Amino acid sequence: MSSENRDDLVPLRALANPLRIRIVSLLTGAAMSATEVADELGIAHASASYHLRQLARAGFLQQTGERPRAGKGRPQLRYRYDPSSGERLDRSEGRQLLHQAMSTDLARRLAETDRRRTSMDAEVWLARPVWEEIVGLIDQAVALLHDKAGPPHDGVKVSMTALLLELRDEP
Repeated sequence: MSSENRDDLVPLRALANPLRIRIVSLLTGAAMSATEVADELGIAHASASYHLRQLARAGFLQQTGERPRAGKGRPQLRYRYDPSSGERLDRSEGRQLLHQAMSTDLARRLAETDRRRTSMDAEVWLARPVWEEIVGLIDQAVALLHDKAGPPHDGVKVSMTALLLELRDEP
């Protein structure tokens, strides 16, 4: 494997963990510290801090500043998801790692479902312009979801999974 391909796998490996997918989803709505992430997900602070650092190193999270800590100690670093970071994933090898982690997390979310609003599955043939229009509409929906996401417990907890696949035309 070339050095360039190994470098492409760093973000994939950082995200190819169901817990990290949950962290990224959580940080879509609000900047949070390791303490807040740990409390929300019911994990140890050290674990949350480690995963946040790994996701930031891979470019999925941005530091948004520090929040003063009450009492002694260092200020808490806060992180927020960078939605543009996902663009490079489809250009790298080893997407199977990410797909497996996404499947695991999707199973968790399906088990947590209170009310299904819409779902759809299809394997069809479309004219190229129709396909491109659908991709554009889903991209708009994803951007709107990220733009309007709020902090935990501020509104309705929802899940959106969008995976548009262009398949090989083989029997």
